[in-house]
Amino acid sequence: MKIFAVSTGGFGAGHRCTDIGFGTDREGRSVLVDSGKPVLARRDGLTLPSESCWCAEEQWLRKPNLGGSWRRSIVSLIFGLMLLLPVFAYDWVEGSGYRSAPLVVAGSGLAGFEVMSGAVTGVGFTNHLAENRYLTNQIYLNGSGVAVGDVDGDGLCDLYFCGLDGANALYKNLGGFRFEEIASRSDVACDGIASTGAVLVDIDGDGDLDLWVNSINGGTHGFLNDGTGHFVRLHSGAPLNSGKAGMSMAFADIDGDGDLDLYVSNYRIVTVRDQPNTRYRIRKENDRYAVVMVNGRAVTEPDLVGRFSVEPGRVIENGESDVLYRNEGAGRFVPLAFTDGTFEDEQGQPLSEPLYEWGLSVMFRDLNQDGAPDLYVCNDFSSPDRIWINTGGGRFRALAPLAIRSTSLFSMGVDVADLNRDGHDDLFVADMLSRSHARRQLQVGDVPPTSLAIGEIANRPQYSRNTLQVNRGDGTYAELGRLAGLDASEWSWTPVFLDVDLDGFEDLLITTGHELEMMDADVRKRAEALKATKPMTPTEQIRLKKMFSRLDSPNVAFRNRGDLSFEEVGAEWGFATSGVSHGMALGDLDNDGDLDVVINNLNGVAGIYRNRVGKPRVAVRLHGEGGNRDGIGARITVKGGPMDQSQEMISGGRYLSGDQAMRVFAAGRVDAKLTIEVRWRSGRLSVVSNAEANRIYEVRERDAVSATDPAPVQPAVPFFEDVSGLIGHGHVEDVFDDFAAQPLLPRRLSQLGPGVAWHDLDGDGWDDLIVGSGRGGTLGVYRNNGNGGFESIVGAPVNQPVTRDQAGLVAIGRSILTGSSNYEDGLAVGGAVRAYDLDAGKVSDMVPGQEASTGPLALGDVDGDGDLDLFVGGRVVPGKYGSRPRSLLMMNEGGKFGAGQVWNEMGMVSGAVLSDLDSDGFPELIVACEWGGIRVFQNDQGQFREVTREVGLSGYLGWWNGVTTGDLNGDGRLEIIATNWGFNSRYRAGRGEPLGLAVGDLDGNGVWEVVESFTEPGSDRVLPIRGFKAMSGAVPYLGERVGSYREYGRRTLVEIFGEPIGRVATLEVNTLQTCLFMNRGGRFELGTLPREVQWAPCFGASVGDYDGDGNEDLFMSQNFFSVNSEEARSDAGRGLWLRGDGKGGLEVVDARESGVAVYGEQRGCALGDYDGDGRLDLVITQSGASTRLFRNTQAKPGVRVRLKAGAGNPHGVGGQIRVMNLGGEGPVREVKAGSGYWSQDSAVQVMAIGEGDRLRVRWPGGRETESKFPKGALEIELNITGNARVLH
Repeated sequence: MKIFAVSTGGFGAGHRCTDIGFGTDREGRSVLVDSGKPVLARRDGLTLPSESCWCAEEQWLRKPNLGGSWRRSIVSLIFGLMLLLPVFAYDWVEGSGYRSAPLVVAGSGLAGFEVMSGAVTGVGFTNHLAENRYLTNQIYLNGSGVAVGDVDGDGLCDLYFCGLDGANALYKNLGGFRFEEIASRSDVACDGIASTGAVLVDIDGDGDLDLWVNSINGGTHGFLNDGTGHFVRLHSGAPLNSGKAGMSMAFADIDGDGDLDLYVSNYRIVTVRDQPNTRYRIRKENDRYAVVMVNGRAVTEPDLVGRFSVEPGRVIENGESDVLYRNEGAGRFVPLAFTDGTFEDEQGQPLSEPLYEWGLSVMFRDLNQDGAPDLYVCNDFSSPDRIWINTGGGRFRALAPLAIRSTSLFSMGVDVADLNRDGHDDLFVADMLSRSHARRQLQVGDVPPTSLAIGEIANRPQYSRNTLQVNRGDGTYAELGRLAGLDASEWSWTPVFLDVDLDGFEDLLITTGHELEMMDADVRKRAEALKATKPMTPTEQIRLKKMFSRLDSPNVAFRNRGDLSFEEVGAEWGFATSGVSHGMALGDLDNDGDLDVVINNLNGVAGIYRNRVGKPRVAVRLHGEGGNRDGIGARITVKGGPMDQSQEMISGGRYLSGDQAMRVFAAGRVDAKLTIEVRWRSGRLSVVSNAEANRIYEVRERDAVSATDPAPVQPAVPFFEDVSGLIGHGHVEDVFDDFAAQPLLPRRLSQLGPGVAWHDLDGDGWDDLIVGSGRGGTLGVYRNNGNGGFESIVGAPVNQPVTRDQAGLVAIGRSILTGSSNYEDGLAVGGAVRAYDLDAGKVSDMVPGQEASTGPLALGDVDGDGDLDLFVGGRVVPGKYGSRPRSLLMMNEGGKFGAGQVWNEMGMVSGAVLSDLDSDGFPELIVACEWGGIRVFQNDQGQFREVTREVGLSGYLGWWNGVTTGDLNGDGRLEIIATNWGFNSRYRAGRGEPLGLAVGDLDGNGVWEVVESFTEPGSDRVLPIRGFKAMSGAVPYLGERVGSYREYGRRTLVEIFGEPIGRVATLEVNTLQTCLFMNRGGRFELGTLPREVQWAPCFGASVGDYDGDGNEDLFMSQNFFSVNSEEARSDAGRGLWLRGDGKGGLEVVDARESGVAVYGEQRGCALGDYDGDGRLDLVITQSGASTRLFRNTQAKPGVRVRLKAGAGNPHGVGGQIRVMNLGGEGPVREVKAGSGYWSQDSAVQVMAIGEGDRLRVRWPGGRETESKFPKGALEIELNITGNARVLH
């Protein structure tokens, strides 16, 4: 054998030379050799150097201390030599139901791409677009795409590019990354039709790839392939989709008849944005305003039908209707109307009118894995994205409103992948938010602020950013783009998921750029100023667009870390080419089993990116039956690699583009034994066992078997049953404009409630339910009737209208105490805490009016005198957000409360709990502060002394919401659980890069400004968070000091504000995650919580044994919608039950198992066994919406335990109970009155107690008793002497 060998290994002793190379075998065929053994024959004979082995290492690499860069040079040499040679053809070997061939894997092992120059490839295509065309019709700026596939059956992937100004191009692959342009002789040049999208797909099932081309006002053209790469038009007359601006296409078998149907997304051929001075006549019809004439033409004319609608204050231009075509065979495609029953709304009713929307992309994917293709349509502007679920037979129903909570506003492209390898496909949609702070300040445009009504839950707002919809596996999604780091990628077009580094997790590539940066607020402002100086003709106004610069932005690549987080690696992976890149498609251009990338650039040469990764892989192609020869819609799963991996075979679906029908999976190891499973669209199943790495497999459907689906598993009955109808309560929240007084508030403070409490108000042994109210409502009090139901109490005093929002909520005896918020009226009169005395039937002011609004309340026997004292947390000073309000302790002396300890600057206290952290019988005070810390105050004989630093918590500054304690590891010490904002917002904070809040009167006008800031990653530059428009509106002198949006984006906070910013106070936040702090005996350390906890802001927190297994669990309420106009609502939470393992570990309990799924702005939550069945029930409040009550039906019943203390503390608040048995000691349970977020759990504890167990109680004040558990008891009462009385 004659060999040329180059080493890619190290240079140590004993190194083998012939790791990889080329040569000729005994039959004269050229081969690739690996470790001296031939692995693949070439198609063309080739004789290389005549020496038996010329070893590069021996001749010129024997140098000392050679590093990685030298090794990369060798790798580059290999690649260079490969490019000079024809591509290897596959040497197929037949198997049972498949054929396979070895792959030439000669990559470097380094992930990424090599940009192939046109001089090497021969691909010089440029999608030219003349200035005069896009100035007069900006639709053309959406660009064109590319299709990849083997058109002539020679085993090599060819390329088809669409062009706007000139002819399209078809490049035949000659091998070795060399191409020849053959469009004209193949009759597919399509000159003169402004081509946009293209897909190569075998539409007639004859085994070759046909071509489909979209255009602007030129129709959708089909070309049939004769098998040699020569095409004939499918339609001799008018093409499909005539008179519309066809964008992207997707093919799938929607009705299961064995052939491929077609969906075309349409935009609009022209827009009034290019027609200045357009005139409208508007008339009111049926209580709605409608456009009836446009420039003197009736809207009944064909090009005006459905085109315009009226919203308050403006006319909206709508896009065109998309078209779904059913393949009837023999080249006949029948359009299906939106109103013929094919499409149904969320309630299953047929649509009554067509959808006129700005369609850009469309993708068929089986989102719910029922075997039928579902449909995602990306729409631009305010046209909502459409998600259609295939209900069978090619009929589609709109996805339920709560299944996806929000979408992108300018939705350009979509892709689907199982990003966390949980078996469920996730969705990504690309928008146009910049990754650069400076550029974001320019991106103002005509984006109206999103307005959300109080209590509005089932809507689907749109936001101008990328969105990542993570599949929960139950047909619903959590939008996690910001948590994942994928929310911004510049002006984006095509997103493609591809496992670039072959680690088993799919990474993300995105094309970016725009010929005109039309979101530039400065240019828009200058253009408006010019128009104001003199009358302009329409032509002159159109020419103003030339003021916008070209946005040459780099394409971006995000590496998937495997935990739903991504890092941008475009430059590292060789993908960050700058320009205006539109359509992108994947194909294996050199037959090495990985997917290369092809991009169509506007007014720039097309990009070809060779995938250089050298890790083991397995490539899969499909050979389907009938009219679906490429197996479109089949789901491919590969097992035995780094993890189970699944992908779906698609056709089209890319923005204006289409991939080669091949999928690639990470093998992990060269010696891996893999299993390939293919579930075909027909429902049949193919399995390839013992598949090998570095091979390509072509699986045949004709040998597939009928899939034997496992017997349906009857879903387990959820733990909780929704019984909210038993109370029928809805929280009242009147509208208030928080931003009138302080325009730069981060969020509304008028919608923070309500709290909720379980408490036996009438002493009948049954917990009653109390729910706080907002201004304009009444306190909700529901008497437990003892038969599993409730009766609303409507008499005095609870029927008195609430004039201020109620805050923290606790109850003692026959009294209900509510915090009263003066935030809206700003008056320091009226009670800060109001007491509802049920015996007297009246409401009184228990605590005098304070400067600050009240936040949390907490009761506990602070001084050990046998009665309960009250902590009152100061929440916020009206009009002075960011100042540190006063908090106070009210001491109970014989039933009367008087002023005790006062903290003048404790901070903006959002949550509080009195809890015995050091097990001495006296409660410590733990408070959670917004723009502050988790502060711990040790109880020293009734006086509190701050020990935050001593216990290790001084470094955690956050936007803390609530706080509670619980023994999660069963060691007898109470952990601290503090709820926070989470990671799924635009805010980022860390110890070295904190968020800041400057607070004070910056311009001397008497208004207290608040200025949010962040520290630029990798530098010490402090930059503003809010945009120039909002900032200058609140601080008018900035309009003179800062001349433009661009200048604002470049300046630091000090450079923007100057000297005044240094005079005001500054607060910091370095911790945004909800935290578990483990009690290590005198010190706390940060514990671990599941990542799902950080998906949304958390508020309430309740600890208890939800499933009866003897371990403490945790529930947290989530979400916040009441944000400023620049922020998106946080809606990825549904309430979260975390099951404890008794060792401090917590795992998420899926909503299908828990039965708890609450989609609104959850606030307070509380636990209590309201029906006395020994299971903990759960109540959750929602701001401005219904209160949700969940009855626990599936937990292992426990024993109800009551403490009976003295008259001043009848329920033993502060007492700690622990089960003692032969196996050891259980977790400590503490009776609390006021914890979590503004709420109170029941004083009756439900505990897992067995026969022979004993109960140890540490009573308030420190006394300890131990009692034997009475055999067979269901409910017991323990008194302070240790006697156990059986109640049931």
